[in-house]
Amino acid sequence: MVITRLSKPFFQGLFEKYIWDFSSKSAGNPYNLKGSDAWARLVGFNDNFSEEAVSESRAHGLATVYTCINVRSQTLGALPVGIYKDTPNGKVALTDHPAYYPLAHQPNSYMTSANLFMTAMIHADSWGNSYIGINRSGRGAVSSLDLLSPWECESINIIDGNAYYNINGMVYPARDILHFRWWSMDGLNGVSPIRQNAITMGKAIKAEKYSAMSIGQKPPGILSYQGSMTPEQRAENQKSWKQDLEMGRTPIMSGKWEFTPIMLAPGDAQFIEQERLTDRKIYAIYRIPPVFAQDYERATFVNAEQSDLMFAKHTITPMVRVIEQECNMKLFSEREKSSTYVKFNLNGLLRGDTAARSQFYTAMRNIGAINANEIREREDLNGYDGGEIYTVQGAMVPVDMLREFYESKVDPGAEKEETESQEESESYQMAYKKAFAEAKAKYNFN
Repeated sequence: MVITRLSKPFFQGLFEKYIWDFSSKSAGNPYNLKGSDAWARLVGFNDNFSEEAVSESRAHGLATVYTCINVRSQTLGALPVGIYKDTPNGKVALTDHPAYYPLAHQPNSYMTSANLFMTAMIHADSWGNSYIGINRSGRGAVSSLDLLSPWECESINIIDGNAYYNINGMVYPARDILHFRWWSMDGLNGVSPIRQNAITMGKAIKAEKYSAMSIGQKPPGILSYQGSMTPEQRAENQKSWKQDLEMGRTPIMSGKWEFTPIMLAPGDAQFIEQERLTDRKIYAIYRIPPVFAQDYERATFVNAEQSDLMFAKHTITPMVRVIEQECNMKLFSEREKSSTYVKFNLNGLLRGDTAARSQFYTAMRNIGAINANEIREREDLNGYDGGEIYTVQGAMVPVDMLREFYESKVDPGAEKEETESQEESESYQMAYKKAFAEAKAKYNFN
């Protein structure tokens, strides 16, 4: 009886923690993270054609998945981040804001800002959700940030238009949780890219498992005998085949036998190509150019720089936008939100093609599409007085004014030539009169 009383609460608590919480079971709560997906959360099973158990931890064992997540998280963790305020005199960096130091340098006593964002991105790229707790002072200002585990979030409840997070038995209001998610069906809960693509991930796991187990061995196949065979001969051949394999010897059999493999060998060209195709699908899931995953099969010096720009524009920039807006919504007071904002510095990623950007700015300013201050704003520089004036190239003339333009070019030229000749004649006359007066005075001419 003692064992029964002790074991029942233990297993019931384990069941409710990971599978189904009877105390909060409700069919009307659309954001309960337990229930239908509970078994997949616990053992990594999901209905997919690969018939392989897929979980975040198993997918991390795949080199391609690990590399893609690592590149994305380290790139974002390396970006400088700051807090800025728009003023009449331009943009001002707020290094004295309470949220600046935890966000840009040290969020807590045991972690740096780079580690915080790197780990948060690993959570978002693996489990689909990343949670960071916001600790506040007595006045409501941000004092520190704590990383929370995504697998400990049990439910998100909407009450009177406000969201509340139930994480590891603690309830947090949405304003105290930085929640980063990329792909979502309801805008509130992120979807794990690994479980959502369980077929691709399971296929990659199965290929890696088969490749590792089949090194140095022949793939399974069928032995076929040309002719008839008695049951005794069949049994003797099977015994001989088994004994030779167990002893590490090459099986030798009498008669006309033929071996037909039923699976591709790990060194087969078709198997290698199949693995490459699976890797490319994983690149696409994480929007990673192949060269960033150390896949240089089709890399050239020409497309390497374009891959860098594509990664910055179509992979990192959308992630940064989500993070910036989440921070703007929850790190600042209502009074500050109108002019204060968080911004990551992407110049290190976007300045790979300086010549192309310079040509673009020059062309756009020459046609009056942008001014100098707009260019400086895109380069994270403050404007200057007079920089808001739009200018165009002087040689550019509207088509309907071409006749007037060319006529002005002809007539003023002739007029100018006539004026110059007249001035030249007058100067000669003045020089003559001056020389005559000097000679008359010197020689006493009458």
